Amino acid sequence: MFSGGAGVGDGVMKEMVNFSLYENDMNMFGSDWGRIRNFLVRHDLDGLELFVDSSSLPDDVPKDLVVGVHLPYWMGRHRAWVDPSVFTQDMEEFERIYVFGGGSRNDVIATFRKALENAHTLEASYAVFHVSYAELEQVYTRSFDCTDYDVLETTADFLNEAVSVYPNGEPPVRLFFENLWWPGLTFLDPMNVEYFASLLDFDNWAFVLDTGHLMNATMKCEDENCSISVVLDVLSRHSEDFIKRIEGMHFHCSLSGEFMRSSMDLEIPEGFGDLSFHDRLMSVMGILDQMDQHMPFSSENCSQIVDIVSPDFLTHEFVATDLRSLDEKLYIQTGALRK
Repeated sequence: MFSGGAGVGDGVMKEMVNFSLYENDMNMFGSDWGRIRNFLVRHDLDGLELFVDSSSLPDDVPKDLVVGVHLPYWMGRHRAWVDPSVFTQDMEEFERIYVFGGGSRNDVIATFRKALENAHTLEASYAVFHVSYAELEQVYTRSFDCTDYDVLETTADFLNEAVSVYPNGEPPVRLFFENLWWPGLTFLDPMNVEYFASLLDFDNWAFVLDTGHLMNATMKCEDENCSISVVLDVLSRHSEDFIKRIEGMHFHCSLSGEFMRSSMDLEIPEGFGDLSFHDRLMSVMGILDQMDQHMPFSSENCSQIVDIVSPDFLTHEFVATDLRSLDEKLYIQTGALRK
């Protein structure tokens, strides 16, 4: 089921930190790639996992610092594949692009291909893609009119068509499929993972395990060491072949179990539908921040997860608004992992 498609690692795990070309990330380093390079050296990191979309790439991005990339995620793409009429519904153009990825299926596929080609231009070893579905209101209600299988099917259909134009029908950069806690790939059910693999018409892909997202999906995690045990327990239910196909890892801790359980029946705020898309998005981001904490591991037991999976690429994935915060989180987590 998981055979085929040789990995891109060289047998030695590379460690990165997530980064983007957005102003908030670049400003932490004064938009100076030399400072970014020194920062990576100081933390003994091999490079960046860089967020890349379909926008034209700046000329000054040092390719040698980019190990992998993270592709865009369109939260409503599944619904658009089920019902293409959503592309023509009345909404702000920014919302249409953010939620669905464009104004038509062809637009979304073209946008995805451009992002993938940007990854190829940067000579990235891999490109991360979310296999998941949750729109703004559903973050509150957690009421979905679809199953994991529905999302896996429309995602595979989208991906198969998107990469079919490349030589031998294979993407130019190895695709890494990431787990979330919404309908789609959660990694909680081995059957779902096997089903998704069976739908793909190409071989140049692998999985990336996001440890915090898996913790969120279980809704059990409130204590760090207990959460590490929960992740190990979930992984123990999977086949050895699946574990081998996990070539990447997004490494962070999310102890939001109590919030995940207590917020099962959140109500959509009054007047939510009358807000601008930007204001609705900011409201939802406040909820997501409580769900997905992106905290650093501090217990050396976290290395047990890495030992079992043995990924080729590990990204220390944090949300930081200033350099001091990012420094601190990296020191804590790398210190725990490398003990």
